[in-house]
Amino acid sequence: MTARGTILKAHARSAGTPRETWIAGWFVPALVALLPLACWPGLGRPFSGPKLWVIGGLDALIVVQRFARHASWRPIASWPWLVWLAAVSFSAITGPFLSPSAFLLLVLPLPLYLGGAGVGNAVCAGSAVESAIALSQYFGHDPFRWIGWHAETFAGSRMQVYGTLGNPNFVAAWLCATLPLCLGTTGRTRIALAVLQLAAIFSTGSRVFLVALPAGLVVTALCAGRFNRRWLLALPVACALLWVSPARTLVTTIHGRLYLATVTATHLREVPLAGYGPGSFELKFAGWQDAWLREHREDARFAGPVDHAHDDYLEFWVEYGPLGLGAFLLLCGWLLVRAGRVRPPDGTLGALAALVAIACVDFPFHRPAEWALFAMLASLTRRTD
Repeated sequence: MTARGTILKAHARSAGTPRETWIAGWFVPALVALLPLACWPGLGRPFSGPKLWVIGGLDALIVVQRFARHASWRPIASWPWLVWLAAVSFSAITGPFLSPSAFLLLVLPLPLYLGGAGVGNAVCAGSAVESAIALSQYFGHDPFRWIGWHAETFAGSRMQVYGTLGNPNFVAAWLCATLPLCLGTTGRTRIALAVLQLAAIFSTGSRVFLVALPAGLVVTALCAGRFNRRWLLALPVACALLWVSPARTLVTTIHGRLYLATVTATHLREVPLAGYGPGSFELKFAGWQDAWLREHREDARFAGPVDHAHDDYLEFWVEYGPLGLGAFLLLCGWLLVRAGRVRPPDGTLGALAALVAIACVDFPFHRPAEWALFAMLASLTRRTD
């Protein structure tokens, strides 16, 4: 074959088939943008359920795309992903408790690691719409009421900013994690979108930005090799907004998180090597809390049903054991090393750092939108075929 023929053949292979072009260029980015926005009134789980449907649709499209390209399936066998999947599967098989919905939530987004094309811009587009919805709710113009959906109401005005994720803390977590991606994009609208997103974050009254934004921005600056001094202006603004936040005091929030962590940590030695099984935390914590409150009556103000530890690493330890937590930390470290070799799009590592930081005080890896976001960000650290 001539050199020209070789070049043309390589170009045709890189261009892809029409089916692949439609999937990668239109359908996958559209579903990625829709992911944080998917919700449906009247369902038992109006916010998380539709997002699982979108993730399932993305999985199917990625499989079709790879068949259309006749691509090698070797990337799916990346050993850290297999170690993580093996650890949680072993926990599901051997643990005394198994929640099928929790296990489905865990494994369904994993094929998104095989995607990657157009993910960054699509995520930013979805975050921009999410920000607009949150700000509309903050100013008393909930778009869902226009279509006749009266979501659950709460005593505090802060809870009216629930976006399409069901809770102001969830909205803030998503927006904080995706902000570095927005800052990493190019174009004249970048600053306007960043301001919109920051305004929406602070409208939620959530304090998650205290850990997410420093982690995301510092890592973004380190990757870029420079630090924009204008970012320092965010410090006094953040302090002022923290002071006027409608949420409970920061001290109370910290005490509540420490209570959950302390009660859980006192039982970590009892956890089996493979954990108690997916979705077991709520059941185990109920018993631990009763025993704790009998000896520590001063903590009765924190008593109540608890479904998550508000620390994904502690929750991974309980549900998947030291093996599962170790497998996840190994996966995170491997992604960091891979990113150093591949040089992913600007903001990718900052977004991953923000997610990892949020997981120390919240449970983003137990929610479909943020867990899927983790897999999609990881896909940007993967070499394409």
